[in-house]
Amino acid sequence: MAACKLVRISSGAGQQEIILSDVTTIGRQPTNTLQIVDRLVSKEHAVISRRAGTSIFLLTDLESRNGSFCNDRMVESSIALRHNDEVRIGSTSWRFVQEDLDTVRTAGADAHHEPAPVEEPVSASIHATMQIDLASDFQRVDFILDDRMLRADYEKLRLAYVLSQDLNSAPDIDTVLERLLKRIFEWLPIDRGVVLFVDTKAGGDPADHLSQVAIQLRPGAGLTAEDKDIKVPRSILRHVISKREAVLSTDARLDARFGNAASVVLQGIRSSMTVPLLSTDRLLGVLHVDSLISSGLFAEKDLSVLASVSRQASISIDNVLLQRRVLEEAALRSSLSRMLSPNLVDRIVSGDLVIEKGGAQKRVTVMFADIRGFTSLTERLAPVEMVNLMNEYFERVSNVIFAHDGTLDKYIGDAVMALWGAPLGTDDDEVQAVRAGMEMQEAINQFNRELTAEGQETIGIGIGIATATVIAGYVGSSQTMSYTVFGRGVNLASRLCSQAKSGDVMISPTTYEALVDVIDAEQLDEIRLKGMADPVRPYRVRSIR
Repeated sequence: MAACKLVRISSGAGQQEIILSDVTTIGRQPTNTLQIVDRLVSKEHAVISRRAGTSIFLLTDLESRNGSFCNDRMVESSIALRHNDEVRIGSTSWRFVQEDLDTVRTAGADAHHEPAPVEEPVSASIHATMQIDLASDFQRVDFILDDRMLRADYEKLRLAYVLSQDLNSAPDIDTVLERLLKRIFEWLPIDRGVVLFVDTKAGGDPADHLSQVAIQLRPGAGLTAEDKDIKVPRSILRHVISKREAVLSTDARLDARFGNAASVVLQGIRSSMTVPLLSTDRLLGVLHVDSLISSGLFAEKDLSVLASVSRQASISIDNVLLQRRVLEEAALRSSLSRMLSPNLVDRIVSGDLVIEKGGAQKRVTVMFADIRGFTSLTERLAPVEMVNLMNEYFERVSNVIFAHDGTLDKYIGDAVMALWGAPLGTDDDEVQAVRAGMEMQEAINQFNRELTAEGQETIGIGIGIATATVIAGYVGSSQTMSYTVFGRGVNLASRLCSQAKSGDVMISPTTYEALVDVIDAEQLDEIRLKGMADPVRPYRVRSIR
């Protein structure tokens, strides 16, 4: 009867051989005939048994978690081994050797009438899926009997280290992805690699909203521009996205999970790995690598390392996005702080309030304030003194506007234009506007006391306030846009300001009607304002409760 054995396929000095008895058990437990210390190997993984009265040996998988393989095909139940078959259990590969081949051939001929249950040739090639948050469980060095495995593990760890150094200094997402794919191509003999990002704003199935953001083909592999159109099967994408699992296939054309995907058949994908890009629990996208030439190219430890590498890349991508958000937020805050109060800026930046872009009709209370006798003042003061005076004046009135959640629209010479109700409105816009007007007059009085104490010129301001429905929106050129309002209410506030005396807060009838219960105001004589057909009878505010 034939002498049969398993010879471990390894490099370096010596080889491990196991002489097969009638029943040889394989697993991680020390009670097995062949103990394999490997995380990918189940406690009782497989058995090789001689068929009674013959030289036929059957490899039977004992429903192991990660499967048993013969010539890179998964064994679903049992398979008859032949001379030189390669058996893979976990990360370890063995050669099945029968030394008395004549006896084997005879036994094989006899067995033809009673065939052993063997694997169908078109069954799925490899199953492997792996949770992305599982790190590669590398064995202790004293458990490793094969220096080839030790070298391979070292190379994978080296890749993770080098990539972490690369990604830490990446200034943008394009650089992150470029360095990621470069290192993966150095590590694996793959033909193609692609990174797809998920459109988080789109609804429905995320697999329907993926866009290619980085593609790389192996130079010198004879690939054409058509090969850049990498179509990852939707079934795999759905699994990776929904389960947050990495997926490995040794021959995608035979893998049952791909079904009869035309993209696989047409592209000739043989080996592939697809992993999610996850930062914490947030899905950023998918990383897919494949080979069009070799089946059985990847092992589960490759998948584990690729999953770990994808996690590193995801963190780097998220950091770049965070830096981008910080810069955008800073720019937004800087822009908004020029016209809105700090309170409103904080709420807009945090997302509590949203500024609608585009033009819209809004009920707005508009304020104009300017200095009385400004022209003669400029003639009396030296330029430096004038600039210092105006800066201090604008600082004080702007602080009052912001304290009452007003929007600083613009400075026009010595005038200030402010809004309540645009771009954001509240139920007390009129009250806030009038209170701001009264406090601005008090602020100027205090400023004048300081100027008098220093022996400098004092100033006086007139304020006009009007409430009306106006058109609000972003206007300007393609290079400079600003938010403003225009309409009759703006003109009315400007005309009332021009009529107001120093120290006055003059309001329109519409503003008065909104505040009749909370202000003490004096109705003035009817006046005709420039550019307005109908006369207006404004009010001078005395106090506000």
